[in-house]
Order: sequence, then C-alpha cells, then structure tokens
Amino acid sequence: MITTLMKMAAVRVILSVGLMLALSSLAAEAQIMTNNGGTVYLSPRAVMQVSGTYTSVANGQLTAEDSASLSVTGSMHVTSGRATFNGRSIAVVDSNLTTGGVPCTVAYGFLVRAGTGTLTIKGGLTSEGEIQNSATIVVWRDFVNRGTLTNSGTIEVGQP
Repeated sequence: MITTLMKMAAVRVILSVGLMLALSSLAAEAQIMTNNGGTVYLSPRAVMQVSGTYTSVANGQLTAEDSASLSVTGSMHVTSGRATFNGRSIAVVDSNLTTGGVPCTVAYGFLVRAGTGTLTIKGGLTSEGEIQNSATIVVWRDFVNRGTLTNSGTIEVGQP
C-alpha cells in the first residue's frame, strides 16, 4: 500500500511539473504603456522596447533624439500629445499607428519625423491630427489622412 501511495505521489509530481512546463512555454500577454501627460525622452543611442501597445493621452510627449531607437510590437496611438523623432532616430511599429482618436472624434495628436531617420509602420497609418515629415516614413498598409500633412521628405505606402 505504501508503494502504491508513493507511485501516486510520483505521478502527481510528474503531472505538476509537466503542467508547469507547458504553461511556462505559453506566450505572455502584451503590455500597454500609457503616457498620461508625461514626458518620455530618449537620448541619443537610447533604446526603448514596448512589448505591446503605446498610447499617449493628456498631452503626453515622446521625443526620440538622434540615433535613438523605439520599437513597439503592437500599435501606437497618439490620441493627445506629440511623438517626435529627430535626427537619425529609428522607430518601428509592428502594427498600426494612429494620431488623433478614433473616427469622428476631435484630434489633437501630432507626429513629427525630422532628420534623416526612418519610421516604419508595419500596419496602417491613420491620422486625424497633424503629421510633419522631413525624413522617411514607410507604411506597409493603408495611409488614411483626415488631418494635416506637411511633407518635405519621403512617405512610402505599400509593403516592400
């Protein structure tokens, strides 16, 4: 009887370890970074990785200086405030980027791409706010502009 109980306990331990290993191999949920009126400043050569969605509200400010790098694995929403990319900074958004709110709302978002760097959006770009570009913006999907666009650089639309 003791041998049977020990075998049952061993089976439980093996099942528990197996379940733990299976759960640990599952992908983690994406995170949401909300800039609620604050200032995010990326100095030259700084790296910022958002494993999920970046949202700017309440006039939040994001500035990436020369040679800084921003990577957003989800979407980026500048509903209020400003996202500015200066110099040779690089930004890659794996999904969509929006300025302003959802359709039919007042738009206050600003996107500035200055210098010689590249902003790559692997989804669509929807603007109900203002975009100022003097560098390169690459949009893999649709670019819908319902706001103001000032472009003295390059905007490429369509997957490479």
